[in-house]
Amino acid sequence: MKRFLAVLFALVALAGLVLVHGTVHAQAGTPAADKQLICHVTDDSGAHIIEVALPAVPAHLREHGDCLINSKDRTLIGDDCNPTDANNDDVCDVQP
Repeated sequence: MKRFLAVLFALVALAGLVLVHGTVHAQAGTPAADKQLICHVTDDSGAHIIEVALPAVPAHLREHGDCLINSKDRTLIGDDCNPTDANNDDVCDVQP
């Protein structure tokens, strides 16, 4: 029984470490250099600018049809955007 509890405790501690480590890196306080602005396509056919951690960018681009925003201006977060790349430069065009 003691061995089972020791293994269970180790697994819970490992899971807790993984969860805490992941959320610390994904928090809004992470430096902007570690994040990328993207035009995020939502399920209702709309799109808006979000900021994601660099390791999550490939998944967003692949799974959602999102595209990169060539700007570091965090005030753009939440603004509408055009994910169709109207000027063919592989970077989304921010709509006024």
